[in-house]
Amino acid sequence: MIVTKCTPGGWIWWLPAIFGLLGATPFRLAAQAICSAPHSSPVLASGQALRTLPAGAGWFQISAFHQFSDRYFGIGGERRPFLAQGEVTTRSAYFTSAVGIVRGIDLWAQFPILDVRYADQTGARDGSGPGDPRLALRVGSELVGAEAPLALRAGLKLPGREFPVDATLIPLSEGQRDWEISLESGTALHGVPLYVLGWIGYRWRELNADADRKPGNERFAHLGIGGKVRALQLEAAAEWISGEAPRYLGLEVPTAARRLVQLQPTAAYDFGPGSVQITGLIPVAGRNLPAGPGISAGYRVSWGAP
Repeated sequence: MIVTKCTPGGWIWWLPAIFGLLGATPFRLAAQAICSAPHSSPVLASGQALRTLPAGAGWFQISAFHQFSDRYFGIGGERRPFLAQGEVTTRSAYFTSAVGIVRGIDLWAQFPILDVRYADQTGARDGSGPGDPRLALRVGSELVGAEAPLALRAGLKLPGREFPVDATLIPLSEGQRDWEISLESGTALHGVPLYVLGWIGYRWRELNADADRKPGNERFAHLGIGGKVRALQLEAAAEWISGEAPRYLGLEVPTAARRLVQLQPTAAYDFGPGSVQITGLIPVAGRNLPAGPGISAGYRVSWGAP
């Protein structure tokens, strides 16, 4: 496995602490290579249906993520310890923003700063620095004058700076571009302060020519239900990711295909000009991925939206 190991810098360690003091926003984060879709997930507008951002409206958020794992899901789905009593700790900061371009179209962008440490009986390997930037264009039914709660998203992940680290099964970046498309929907339930939202999509993963390695393409889906009473919002969601077999040196390796099912409980509270929110990530089943839980926190501020 190759993970992102950018230019080392101790400053990354105190970034999450600063963001924690600023507040917290639920960021749909797992290790970067396996997050199912951009965090700009469907949200309910005042019209009680899925909407893209109005032209000129937008939001910005700062988020921090922490995950520790000393086990991973084996090829049969069992939880197994890493070799040589290995442990992986990921601390990341994310800067994310979205803005409405014209009616029915909005643009989303994310820039991460990553810090990862893998330690076992043979020693420790770590690295910190910029991760993989992501972009996405989202087109809603409003573009064609319809009111259906549907949106189509097209996304691109660019490779960050990459160095080889022999930390097996730690997916941060594999040095190639990813393209993805997803269909999203969401709506409010009549008569009760509840909503449902979800998406389903597919990710194409290009060849890393330098390493002659092509990660497997992935299918992903997300389903959540939540509600808001006054300033408090709660949401329970589940996410599914299923990867095809990767290819190494031109050879397909079916036993290295990835799977993941995880739960994502969220609590949010309106505070000041924005929203303070926290999300947990709880892996419940998988294959060839870390099995440890994670938590994300951040603060999001919006402008121009009704």
